Amino acid sequence: MNRPRLTSMAVLAAALLALAIFASACSSGPEDPLIRQFFRASQLRDNQTLANFAIVSFDPQTDGIVSTFDIVSMTEERREPVLVKDLAKAEEAARAVADEFSKKMKAYQDANLDAIERVLKAESANRPVGGRDASIQAAWRKWRDDGAISAKAVSEARNKLNASRPIVELSVLGGQPVELTTVDGQLVSKDVTIDANVRMPSGDTVEKQMVVSLARAELTVPGRAEPLVGRWVITALKGS
Repeated sequence: MNRPRLTSMAVLAAALLALAIFASACSSGPEDPLIRQFFRASQLRDNQTLANFAIVSFDPQTDGIVSTFDIVSMTEERREPVLVKDLAKAEEAARAVADEFSKKMKAYQDANLDAIERVLKAESANRPVGGRDASIQAAWRKWRDDGAISAKAVSEARNKLNASRPIVELSVLGGQPVELTTVDGQLVSKDVTIDANVRMPSGDTVEKQMVVSLARAELTVPGRAEPLVGRWVITALKGS
């Protein structure tokens, strides 16, 4: 019985198909190697390496050591605007208002310095203030209260700005000279659920399900034709 011979083209096609299937089976997204690197660096307590791609850690002395893990599921990507530019403007505006207020407060203080000093001494001694000094006392209290509100506004604006920067900086500033207060863009994030075998500090091995949060920045940079797409970084770890 004669068997049909495969032509060279058929052999080549079959080989390419097998190679494609093999490559597909062996390939993986960025999640697995990134999470693997995270647990390896955490095990070695290599904080310098961790600082390059994560803002969290997995301390072997308290959390244990992840020996193996499997990715169970992954959420769809979420997108939200990068607000560094807007928050920088808000912080600058709050500082401008505070500076102007400080100038007016200083002018009032200079114009009423003697009376204010008497008021402060009376308050320190817990003595009542009467006459014209009473009106100065009321006015100076308002200046101080308004000054505290102004300082709080600056502090809150600065805290919001500082909180928004680390993830974006970690994602895009690895060798990329970018002034974040001049850019627009989006922060892309997703959660990866894993089943991990963890060797605890006690020596016991347990299985834990954890959620690893990843994020990367995609920025529009002035003077740059193409968007600047940052790398994935690890931003949170739950279930540890």
